[in-house]
Formats: sequence, structure tokens, C-alpha cells
Amino acid sequence: MTDLPKRDTGPIDARSTGPACATRLTCRHTDTQQGFRRGFTGCLRNCRHSQTMARRSKKATADDRITEATSYGPPAAGSVKSAGRVLRVLEFFDEIQRDARVAEVAERLGFPQSSTSILLNCLVELGYMDYLQESRSFLPSPRVTLLGTWLDKGPVRNGSLMRMLEELSQKTGDTVIIAARTGIFAQYIHVLQARATMRFHVPPGSRRLVVWSATGFSLLTSSSDKEIRSLCTRTNAEAALDISRIDINQVLENVERTRREGFFFSAGLVTPGAGSIAVPLPDGIDGWNRALAVAVSGPLQDITRRQTEIVTLLNDVVQRYLRPTASI
Repeated sequence: MTDLPKRDTGPIDARSTGPACATRLTCRHTDTQQGFRRGFTGCLRNCRHSQTMARRSKKATADDRITEATSYGPPAAGSVKSAGRVLRVLEFFDEIQRDARVAEVAERLGFPQSSTSILLNCLVELGYMDYLQESRSFLPSPRVTLLGTWLDKGPVRNGSLMRMLEELSQKTGDTVIIAARTGIFAQYIHVLQARATMRFHVPPGSRRLVVWSATGFSLLTSSSDKEIRSLCTRTNAEAALDISRIDINQVLENVERTRREGFFFSAGLVTPGAGSIAVPLPDGIDGWNRALAVAVSGPLQDITRRQTEIVTLLNDVVQRYLRPTASI
């Protein structure tokens, strides 16, 4: 394969930043029982306890159970700053799966502590976050749990998909990723971090070019060559000027190989020193016929040595957990 320059938003274990939109969030929240309407920015501005919490958090010591969630990838260009921060906070809690204090959230996400305190207390007022008085920490509320439940169908709703990911994580010890296509990107919508001490950290929400990544090639196996050519053209048009153009014929060859072999092995294709093996998931597992792919990633030398073992395991768990219930 031609060794093209690495195409990525940044290395897996690097802190990444993105453009911040100056537009302020003005979406409305309506409480029909009390009959009032308030803007989200008003909630951020008027939260009564925010400054008190900010002062307290400065005195509090950091939680001993610090996670490695130090980078959450760049937001999409033009995203509203406040909205982006809310989602990054929720993703942070999804990864650590416990309560956290203001100081920890601010430190791990790189937000100003005072702004983080205001944001978290606003989410408490809106019912999306609970404040635990004894530990002076925050935890997503059941209201967050119920968001999007109407989208869950088949293996997503019955837990098969998550059980599959857990088994992959336990048996490989490597990073396990679920990716979906978003425009010209393959976006990591769920990540189980590696269990080893020495590992690459893959932030949830990270994006890779769909035409130049292991998960991307797997996502494109159900696309026509015409659509793939169009994606390559669009990627070349939107890429930075200092990045070499994507070779359309090479992309088509990689996708065809993935269709034929059922997986794609990336040997440092995106991140030097990292390997990734990805397979496409059956159509319709989320009930909406959206393409999804699963990947196992880790140090290149280790992934290369265990390539056959990992491919066999991927095919086995997909067959056991997802094939019987696909398209339900």
C-alpha cells in the first residue's frame, strides 16, 4: 500500500482542540407544569449556587480515581460552544461511570473551573444532573438515561452490543471502538479503553477520515464505488492544503479487500506505532440501517502478533451477539 501522510485530527493520545463558535446558545427550556420559559444562557448566568460551588471546588482535593480521559477530540466546525461543552461533560461521565467534583471535570476537560461550576449547576436546575451533597459531587440524572431510548432497538436495546464490546475488551485487553460514519469522517461513538498500563488513549468522539482508516474502510463496504469516489473527491476538496491528496484507486482497493476478507488491518495508517483491526457490523442493528463498525486497537507490534487471534474473535462475537438479531 502506498504510504500516504497520516490523515487525522491528531494522534490518539494527544490533546486536540477545535474552533470555537462565538454564537451563544439560546435554545429554550419549557416547563409545562410551572408554565415558565427560560433560555439556556440565562440559566448559566443566573444559577444561584454556581459561585459558591466554584469556591468550594478550589479547596477540594482531586478525586483519587482520576481517569485517563484527557482528550475528547475537536468539536465539529461551527458547533455552539455551550452545547459542545454540555455534550463533552456527559461523555466524560459516560467514560468514568461515577460521580465527580467540579475540579475534576474542569481539569480533565480543560474548562475554566468557574464556568464548569456554572454549567453543572445549570444542568442540575434543568434536571439532567444530580448534586450529591455529602460528597459535593455531580452525577447524571435518570433523565439523561431516558434520552434516546426510543432510538434503541434490537442488539442496542437488549444489551447484546454492549456485552459484545465487554467480551472483546476482557479477552484482548486492548481498546475497543464502535464507529459510525459522519460526513467524511468515521467517528468513534463509543470507546472501551485498553486495560494495559502502557496504551494508546482513544477519546470518545474522535474522528478519522472515512476513506483512510480501518473503521472507515469497514463502514464503506456497503457503499457503491460511485459513492466512495464522491467521498474521496469531497475529502480532497475539504482537506488542508498541506495534506497530500487521497488516492481514489487505493481507497477502492482497500474497501474491496475489506469486503473480500471481512476485516481491515491498519498498520500505523493513522497513528504511528498503533495498529487497528476493524470489521463491519450487520445492517440494521440499531433499527435505522446506519452503518457501524467495531475495531480492536493497540500497539502495532502487539496487534500484528495477534492478528489472526483478534480477527477470529471479532468474527465470533459478531456472529454470537449480533447476527441472530440483526434487522429486528
